[in-house]
Amino acid sequence: MNRESGGTVPVPGRHRTSRRGRRLLGFVCGIVGLVVFAYVYLQSPFLWFVHVEAGRIPEPAPGTQRILVIAPHPDDDVLSAGGELALAVEGGDSVLVVFLTNGDANQAGERLITMTPFHSARAYRALGGRRQKEAVLALGKLGVTPESALFLNYPDRGLINLVVENALCDTPYRSRFTEADAKYSSNAFNPGLSYCGENLLADLEEIMESFRPTVIYVPHPLDAHPDHAAGYYFGVLAAQRALARDADGAPKTVRCYMTHVAHRPWPWPKGIGLGYAFELLPVYIEEDPWESIPLPKNVEQLKLAAVRSHTSQWWTSRPTLEAFVRQNEIYMVVNIAGMDGVPRWPAASGNGSLARATDGGER
Repeated sequence: MNRESGGTVPVPGRHRTSRRGRRLLGFVCGIVGLVVFAYVYLQSPFLWFVHVEAGRIPEPAPGTQRILVIAPHPDDDVLSAGGELALAVEGGDSVLVVFLTNGDANQAGERLITMTPFHSARAYRALGGRRQKEAVLALGKLGVTPESALFLNYPDRGLINLVVENALCDTPYRSRFTEADAKYSSNAFNPGLSYCGENLLADLEEIMESFRPTVIYVPHPLDAHPDHAAGYYFGVLAAQRALARDADGAPKTVRCYMTHVAHRPWPWPKGIGLGYAFELLPVYIEEDPWESIPLPKNVEQLKLAAVRSHTSQWWTSRPTLEAFVRQNEIYMVVNIAGMDGVPRWPAASGNGSLARATDGGER
């Protein structure tokens, strides 16, 4: 190009460098956009619109069966009794699901949602709030209203400590995950109470006295998860006391559901089990009878939708969660009216400490 024409002299490689820069910028923006999208997706924006009711005991409809499910963590209810909850709602029964913890000590879920390898008490508490919303959303798939979900907010992975070491409130338990030694959730039932066994037992007694359940579901006493074994102990002890107060109206049996089995995969096979039925493991067949409830096809689909609503668990444990969606649900029937003393407990050394500590006592 002629200098006198006022033009510029092209610099070799300038356009090539410019194109490379634009491609690099586009690549970086794409990666950033992908990370932002993944983060927002993992937060499950639809949960932002789910409302968790304040912790109040609902008034059951008169003249109906009153079904109480005691679940150690959000998702245990739908995994083990979701079909029966749907059938109860369909039949016009009153339903109440009591979550002993918020499920706020799940490390895989916390790491996935925060997208960081670092853990913090604040993140674990946020996970607990998220799992409350997942539980409400899941129950809604079964027809259970938000008012019928009650969160006690005791320590996840710490319930077993409340049976013996931290049974009394002068020695409250402190969670190594949330760093809380008392209920931190504002929508918890009786918020602010310290983490101790006598408070948890008193909460369950208050709930049973007000709701007056006719059917009670609790975890199996030999469940491999310590929180579940403790949930059985607290649930049965509270049911025994309800029966002592009202021998005619309170149920004389509880239904025990199994969620975790030691030393073997269960349910098996993993993945959606719509073509399978739950079968009893011989080691868990004791003197108490087991019952099987067949689920209609439409209820199986409702249960699957409910299980999938627990997204923080679904992304990390999908094959196991899917395996609980089967053609039936099973539970062991335990006669608490004929039970001698306090509930059987794997740690025999602590088998009466909480019961003795709370006899006639106040919270």
